[in-house]
Amino acid sequence: MPEVNLHNETETTVKKSRSNEWINKEFSASALLFWIKGKVSVDYRAVHIVEQNTVFGLIPAGSSKQNIPLKNITDVQLNTSYKVSRFIWGILFVLAGLASFTSSPLMGFISLLIGVALFLNGILTQFVIEKGGSGYLISVPFFNKADMMEVQSVIEQALNTDADKTDQSLYHHRLDSDDMDDVQ
Repeated sequence: MPEVNLHNETETTVKKSRSNEWINKEFSASALLFWIKGKVSVDYRAVHIVEQNTVFGLIPAGSSKQNIPLKNITDVQLNTSYKVSRFIWGILFVLAGLASFTSSPLMGFISLLIGVALFLNGILTQFVIEKGGSGYLISVPFFNKADMMEVQSVIEQALNTDADKTDQSLYHHRLDSDDMDDVQ
């Protein structure tokens, strides 16, 4: 679980090694299909993503795999997005389901379930990995936000570690840690 430091920033402590993944988090494909999982993992070289695709967040539609080298990543962002059209369609399906309960309980229940799923899929956490000037977007349900915050923190740590590997003064230990503020 990430911890909050004095500056209200989240921090995740990971064991960094060349032989293991630093973090491996699963996320749901949608609010309704919570058992279909995608995966984000980070190691010392790259971010590895396996994303399960869905149609309208209701129907599974294959997967995509992406490996992004740390050297190509310039930024990571975490946003919350609200899809108003999914809210509206969800409400319409819920109302249709409630109205059809008297004539056909099964169809009413199915319509109600689809409406609730559409409504819940309207609240998304968007995780963006900026690479080579374009962003790679992963949209996950709102209940996976804490996991994406941990992944974001680990990627930022990995980017800092990768940048430190090319800093010759750190590599050769020419400066004390106290002297780093005076470097221009």
